[in-house]
Amino acid sequence: MDLISFSLLVGTVQLLLGLPLLFQPDRVARWYISISDDELWLRSLGYLWLVAALLVLFEDATVGADVAGLIRLMAWATAIKSLFLCWWPRQLVRLRVKIYGERGHRWMGLAATVMGSLFIAAAIQLKELG
Repeated sequence: MDLISFSLLVGTVQLLLGLPLLFQPDRVARWYISISDDELWLRSLGYLWLVAALLVLFEDATVGADVAGLIRLMAWATAIKSLFLCWWPRQLVRLRVKIYGERGHRWMGLAATVMGSLFIAAAIQLKELG
């Protein structure tokens, strides 16, 4: 998978999750709690993201200070997090609660919206560089 496709994929998903978390955190929190109890769903999601990250890393796994290198760094982070989600989904959910707390959904929404915007901007930058 090329870096532009990966950036667009991650950015779009981040925005699709981040914006509702930002504006309706209680409603999204109820949805998140319902899916975090389904271990099969979490593991399947982890496998899909792991495949996407590995497809990027098989092209080129070098990390650098340029936009492409930073996207590859995020692909490494995605691969590691996805691997944890595949093998230890409950522990990852508990870790999220420890970091953000029970009511940290609005902050997660803000972070996801900013990250999604940055990923979309990175895809545009990579497209222009060409």
